[in-house]
Amino acid sequence: MNETDYLYLLRRQAELANDFLSNARKWERECWICQRLLQTLQVDYHQDEFVEPEQQPPDVLFRDACFEVFLVLDEGRRLNEEWRDELQRRRLAQSLRQLIRREQKPQRINCSELQRRLAPTLRKKAQNYGERGIDPGELDLLAFVSLKRDTPDFNTPFPPPTEYLRQGWRSLSLVGPNFARVIFANRNAPEFLRDNLGRVILLDNGVGI
Repeated sequence: MNETDYLYLLRRQAELANDFLSNARKWERECWICQRLLQTLQVDYHQDEFVEPEQQPPDVLFRDACFEVFLVLDEGRRLNEEWRDELQRRRLAQSLRQLIRREQKPQRINCSELQRRLAPTLRKKAQNYGERGIDPGELDLLAFVSLKRDTPDFNTPFPPPTEYLRQGWRSLSLVGPNFARVIFANRNAPEFLRDNLGRVILLDNGVGI
């Protein structure tokens, strides 16, 4: 593959990323995140098992799971803006050398800090759903972790999820490019979540957005 072909592939990749992050593909994106969790937990599934509910929340129905999906990003990051800028940068580049840039080495964070970063979104959802009369005990929360500046140190312990348990969710799970963890799942949660409760599952290769 010559340089021109490789530049074309990089531009095409950025175009596909921008399309995937569009509002029109929101539900497809949420399904993809659910599928990443299931793949990491080694749960077999068929594409037609994912159902878009008539009313949200939840975002995605899968068997007896009611997934409410959200993203955990580095502070200040906006994926849509990030990929729009990256597409423009790749379109303007005349050589691969012009695309080279130094990225700061990710800083290790402990699992306590990783779990803490869920708090702003979960507090907001708990308040919003409480005001709307939505029962959090019927929702399985799923956070997709996409961090560039930090990387979790899974040799450190996760603390008890006391605050999130008090909010009343049925279950809470994390999935990232190369890991998954079910933080908690009560007795009414789907069996495949309860079976993986408290385990950190790591993969050799990661897939992110």
